Amino acid sequence: MSEVLWDTVVRAVEALEKKTAGLQNQVNSLPDHTVSLKNIDDRLGTAEAEIKELPNKIFMPLPQIISLTRVLQTHSQLLSMPVKTEVRHEHHLSKPIAACMVMFLIINGLLLWLYYAWSEADQHRENDMKYRYLKVFQSPNGQKYLHQLDSLYTSNPDQFRKVVMNQEKIQLDSFEDFKQMQEKRQEIKDLQEKWSRQPGGKSN
Repeated sequence: MSEVLWDTVVRAVEALEKKTAGLQNQVNSLPDHTVSLKNIDDRLGTAEAEIKELPNKIFMPLPQIISLTRVLQTHSQLLSMPVKTEVRHEHHLSKPIAACMVMFLIINGLLLWLYYAWSEADQHRENDMKYRYLKVFQSPNGQKYLHQLDSLYTSNPDQFRKVVMNQEKIQLDSFEDFKQMQEKRQEIKDLQEKWSRQPGGKSN
C-alpha cells in the first residue's frame, strides 16, 4: 500500500513541477513593464505634489478678500434698487431748417417790397398820363396854370412834394371822417327805426 501511495505522490509532484515550469515559462515570456510602471509612478507622485501645492498658489490675502466682499455687497445693493428713468422730449430746429425759415421770411419781405414798388411805379405812370392829358386837352388858362405848377416843382421839388403829400393826407383824413359820420348817421337812423317799431314808440 505504501508503495502505491508513494508513486501517486511522486507523480502528483512531478505533474505540479511541470505545471509550475510551464507557468514560469509563460511569465518569463511576458514583456517587461517595469520602466513604464516606474514612469507612471513618478508622474503620479509629481501630480500629487502639484495638487498639494495648488491651495498655496491660489491663496488670496485676507484684506483683498474683505475689500472684494464689500464691493460685491455695494454692487448687489445698487442692482437691487429700481432704476428711475426720466424721459425728456426736447425739440431742436436743425440749422438747415432755421436757415430755410429765415430765407423764406426774407424772400416774402422782398416780394412785398417789390409789389409795393410796382404799385408805386404804376401809380406814377397813371399820374404821368393824366398830367399829359391835362397838358394836351386843357384850355389856354388851364395850360397856363400847369406851366406855373411846372415852375413851382422845378424851383423846389422837395417842398412841392411835401405840400402835395400833406394835402393828400388832409383830404384822406377828411374823407375818413366823412365816412365815419355817414356810418354814425346810418346807425342813428337804424336805431330810430328800431325804436319806432317798438310798442309805444313814437314815429317821426
